[in-house]
Amino acid sequence: MQITETILLIITAVITAISALFCLISLATSRWAGYFGLYCTACPTASAGLSIIAFILLIVAIFILILFALRFLPRSIRVLSFLILFFATIFTLSSYASYFDKSTGYSFKLMVAAHFLCYIASLLTTFWIGGSYATTVVTPNNP
Repeated sequence: MQITETILLIITAVITAISALFCLISLATSRWAGYFGLYCTACPTASAGLSIIAFILLIVAIFILILFALRFLPRSIRVLSFLILFFATIFTLSSYASYFDKSTGYSFKLMVAAHFLCYIASLLTTFWIGGSYATTVVTPNNP
């Protein structure tokens, strides 16, 4: 059974909506690294700002994915959904990394960088394998 483009876009929109819900809950709750939330006076303010930007990008991505599923947007700009989700990923990663920035050593920062680069590589590989712009894979002739 082959999954149609519309079903794949709806599944992606649902997963993005769940991600936005988790982002909203993390903004509203107060159990980050103790008993203080993101909006306490002693907490770093960069995490709160990055979380809000990530939440906004996730909401925009949901609307774009739904518009693509309903065929309101042209197929020529389908890379827009990839870019919005990519930037949302950067901001969610930056949010939790900046919260623990002062209390961690360089090992944590190196692991965050490894996570970020691995995620970029997996997204680009998925985009390449998906054949977004080509319907068939062209291979050179083997002599």
